[in-house]
Amino acid sequence: MPNYWGEHTSTIDWCESNYAHTPYIAETINTLTNLPSILLGLYGFWSTLSNGLPTRYSICYLGLSLIGVGSFGFHMSLRWEWQLMDELPMIYVVSYAAFLVLETSPGLDFKYGVLGPLIMIAWDVFVTVSYIYLPNPVYHQIAFAFILLTTTARTVYLTLALPKSHPARSKIGSTMAWGIATFALGFAIWNVDNVFCETLRTIREFLGPLGVFVEGHAYWHLMTGYGAFLIFTASVLLHLAIKVSPDAYDFDEKAWFPVVKPVDPAKRRRVKENGRAR
Repeated sequence: MPNYWGEHTSTIDWCESNYAHTPYIAETINTLTNLPSILLGLYGFWSTLSNGLPTRYSICYLGLSLIGVGSFGFHMSLRWEWQLMDELPMIYVVSYAAFLVLETSPGLDFKYGVLGPLIMIAWDVFVTVSYIYLPNPVYHQIAFAFILLTTTARTVYLTLALPKSHPARSKIGSTMAWGIATFALGFAIWNVDNVFCETLRTIREFLGPLGVFVEGHAYWHLMTGYGAFLIFTASVLLHLAIKVSPDAYDFDEKAWFPVVKPVDPAKRRRVKENGRAR
């Protein structure tokens, strides 16, 4: 039976052998390992809204699901249009996170009104148009790395700037560190997959069905999805501690999938009234 998606049109083809399991999915393991990120994002989105947090923070988690959907379609088809649906949302979500972490004035109103969102949108449009006309994966990686490192540096700075007596300082810092470390380890494993692809393919053939456990790019999906979830959770608490109150919200740092919650309903009502949460 011929491959359902035909010849691939993407500018990237990963180390996993194409159509090894079914004619309907180009890279089975790389495709399926996006499902946890999609579900984690939906869980974070639902938890944020159900716990009464400002809607702006739930969008970060929904963005994680959007990236997962795009990556699912990309690895399933290896088509250029799905490659864009994978790579461009990465830029959009991190740009949105950058906007939030740069807008840390007290209260939930935006300090510069619509100017901040307009700058973010202008950046996203510029990267989108330039990448379509210059479809070089290295260009996308540089643009993504630039905004990601800027956002991470700003977040770390804000965390360290909190007073040592701040009730959430160590919790935010440790959760953020675990998220960054998980993200970085996934990136390292992915690069091992790139450098030693032919060797790994030989190992996979030798291992047979167990070869799925040495699909390096799949670990990138799993680890970056989980790492991003932890980073988002720590960032949400950091933002609320700075913009609203240091003691109104909290999360269980021992939980596998921590989400920010109000400390008690009375404080949540106070925060909504004083901060006009939205």
